[in-house]
Amino acid sequence: MSPPAITAAAISAIAAACSPASSTPGRRGMDLCETAPAAQPDAAPHMPVQDLGDLLIARTGDRYAAFCRGSHLTVVPEDCESLPLVELTEPATLDRLLDRFASPLPAGTDRRAIASLWSLYYASSLMIGASLAFLELRRILPLSLGEASLLMDRQSGGPRGFLLPHLGHVDETADVFAGLAPAIRDNLDPLFAAIARHTGLGRKTLWNNASAYLSWAAYEAGRHAGETLAAEGRLLTESPTWPDGWKNPLARLIRVELDETGAYAGHRRICCLRYAIPTIGGCGAICPVKEGRCGL
Repeated sequence: MSPPAITAAAISAIAAACSPASSTPGRRGMDLCETAPAAQPDAAPHMPVQDLGDLLIARTGDRYAAFCRGSHLTVVPEDCESLPLVELTEPATLDRLLDRFASPLPAGTDRRAIASLWSLYYASSLMIGASLAFLELRRILPLSLGEASLLMDRQSGGPRGFLLPHLGHVDETADVFAGLAPAIRDNLDPLFAAIARHTGLGRKTLWNNASAYLSWAAYEAGRHAGETLAAEGRLLTESPTWPDGWKNPLARLIRVELDETGAYAGHRRICCLRYAIPTIGGCGAICPVKEGRCGL
């Protein structure tokens, strides 16, 4: 499966990747999530919820099921491994993960492009789940590096989601900055710094990868639940600073347009280097560089 470009069609591709049937060696085993079995009518009423996706479905119906079910769990699926997030900042761990992730690719593939591709899968699960949990449910997830673990596909080692100690807490008084701080400031900020130091990939490229998914999630929340949620989500992608003065690394990295069919298209400021990976290709029209616009 080609990794996701940030268009409506590509988000549908993520949904396709969530089905158990796609978890085969021929698809490189880099699915972003695993569809959890539906709850049975006779299930014990006191059985604790183990999947953020089930909480979203209970509140919003099935509209986010393909994107969030299986991405934030309190148990490890049989076809996944887990690794404490705090270990991702260690150079030896990053090397091991990226080597495993890149094993199907030709020798000599640009290490920066491999790291960027890995971060696309990581950021898609992180940002879509965390942002929809807060925008739709006012739920703040425990996603700091010291709290959560990474769920990885047992075959490929690719990011699949996050193992949480619990499914967070609801805070109706929190603003969107507080709601997403664990995912952005306590997770992505130190992780992206470590990846940039170790691989030479620019931090802005990594932040553009994350901003792309956050921008799409805010758009989807607005499309389904009203412009108020979309505007709230856009504060994270448009505000130059956070309320405490922290410079916002996600700001103004995505220019949103609707394509000729009326579908979402998020144009990046900085290329993700996907085009530099043999057999994968570029992102098409949304890419800011000529090489990435040459088609898929």
